[in-house]
Amino acid sequence: MSGFDGTLGYLLVSSDKAVLLTDFRYLEQAEKQAPHMEVFPLRKKLSEAVAYLCQREGWDKVGFEEEHLTYYIYKILSDKIGATLIPLRQQVEKLRAVKEPLEIELIKEAARLTDEAFEEIRPLVRPGIVEKDVAMELQYILHKKGGEGPSFNYIVASGPRSALPHGVASAKELQEGELVTIDFGVYYRGYVSDMTRTFFLGRAEKEHRELWEVLRKAQLKALDFIKEGVTGAEVDALAREVIDDAGYGDKFGHGLGHGVGLEPHETPTLSQKGKDKLLSGMVVTVEPGVYIPEWGGIRIEDMVLVRKENAEVLTHSPRDLI
Repeated sequence: MSGFDGTLGYLLVSSDKAVLLTDFRYLEQAEKQAPHMEVFPLRKKLSEAVAYLCQREGWDKVGFEEEHLTYYIYKILSDKIGATLIPLRQQVEKLRAVKEPLEIELIKEAARLTDEAFEEIRPLVRPGIVEKDVAMELQYILHKKGGEGPSFNYIVASGPRSALPHGVASAKELQEGELVTIDFGVYYRGYVSDMTRTFFLGRAEKEHRELWEVLRKAQLKALDFIKEGVTGAEVDALAREVIDDAGYGDKFGHGLGHGVGLEPHETPTLSQKGKDKLLSGMVVTVEPGVYIPEWGGIRIEDMVLVRKENAEVLTHSPRDLI
């Protein structure tokens, strides 16, 4: 909301001003990163600063993000500030869901770096290399390209571990004849990317190729349907129908996708619970996956820019099992 990226900050927003509270360590940084806001020094307790500002501005009601404020701080504020606290849900998230043109360009650049990193890492992924080493090499490659750090703990899951949807890179060595799933992304000027590719070390068996075809068909059906006005639940249902018809419905246990922006998981959600309509300017992932214990799993994930018609795919790395 502010542009300030220090580790301590609170933001009070009214109809005509915004006040950014932070401590001595970040005052100069905050003034440079948020010149359009009043930067207020936190010299004592948060409750005292908020109480002072409420009195100064005549604020008798203060909304707060109920999903983020701890009960401990809520109790202190409610006892001390002299204003009524009103819980708000998803107010900031909904404002952030539709990206402005500059935000879209930054996300596209993050996606481009991700594609370039995958092109470099793919030849290095071979039998004998350790999953953690793949993840570390990806981070190094992206750092050299101008990335600002991983957007989440990278998933590098091989063999039976590929059946773990969030199989964070381990000390396991990759083996010939295994599936390998790599799910990674990068921060670029505050915005993130998120992409998954699954490939086979060696020559893929018939059952691997058939499952990949099911997932690619499900993804393409969803991509063709995404546009302004449809709901996340409707998109999820189309892809899920393809997977259900192929007999893998009980092996696809997560939603089809999620919003991407300042964080790797944002509003909206493409899932059975995704009742909100998609709007032009939203960026979402489309990531169908099937996970079979002791056998392995396959997931294909791409980032997509929602438009009034014909969504734009932002990640372009090869998707086949190779």
